[in-house]
Amino acid sequence: MTSLINIDDIQSAISRLKYDFRRPFSMFLDGFHYDEIAEELDIPMGTVKSRIFHARKRLREELSEFAVN
Repeated sequence: MTSLINIDDIQSAISRLKYDFRRPFSMFLDGFHYDEIAEELDIPMGTVKSRIFHARKRLREELSEFAVN
């Protein structure tokens, strides 16, 4: 049976991401643009995009039990 997801589940999953993925992902959620994240973290924009992509992928996998078919 699929259970409902709540904000605590999401926040908990985000907190378990490695820092290198969590930081740019959290900044993106806070409304920063890729170029702003890259500048703030002093990393290439391609790295920012990759880390956000992989953070989303890991979250999707971890939260898949809440998916509705």
